[in-house]
Amino acid sequence: MYSPTLAPASPTNPLPRFSGDWITAWLRIDSDTGLLFVGAGPEEWVLEALAPHKLSAAVDGRGPVEVQFNPELLVVLLPGAHELVGDSFFRLRA
Repeated sequence: MYSPTLAPASPTNPLPRFSGDWITAWLRIDSDTGLLFVGAGPEEWVLEALAPHKLSAAVDGRGPVEVQFNPELLVVLLPGAHELVGDSFFRLRA
């Protein structure tokens, strides 16, 4: 049986190894501008939410939160947000 030997992903490099990978990132909403700051390792994205009221309600009163982020699809997964606003996936735009 074929069993490839792959080196494990380095935990010090949180960026995606393949196109379409989800990465662990932090998310912070600027209350003055409504812009989202998403960061992972040395990378940071400044984006806008397509449904800012829902995302703001999900992170209201919390500082930077840990999320799963797909930089190719511009989608954030905020675990547990469905209990607050009915959805855990949020689409973003540049």
